[in-house]
Amino acid sequence: MFCKNCGKEIDNNAEICPLCGVRVKEVKSGAVDKPSHLAGVASCCFPVVGIILYFLWKDEKPKSAKTLCYWMIGGLVAYIVFYIICIVIGFASEAMYYY
Repeated sequence: MFCKNCGKEIDNNAEICPLCGVRVKEVKSGAVDKPSHLAGVASCCFPVVGIILYFLWKDEKPKSAKTLCYWMIGGLVAYIVFYIICIVIGFASEAMYYY
């Protein structure tokens, strides 16, 4: 087989030309990279699930891994806001008790 960029003869099984570095064959992946919102909701509710799925999918499904990160960050922000609201309500109710 010949490289489509430099025209040199290369191995028939080569995916990248060793001489010029240009990809000569498209890599066909069996996995479809369609983000799953069910996995996103699970990573929002349980951030550990999001971290695990991110590291499992980051190479073979980069779009899905990125979507999981957004859901996970959104869940963490929601948790933090919820706890801040609970603390403020707790202090406010304690302050009302003394007056």
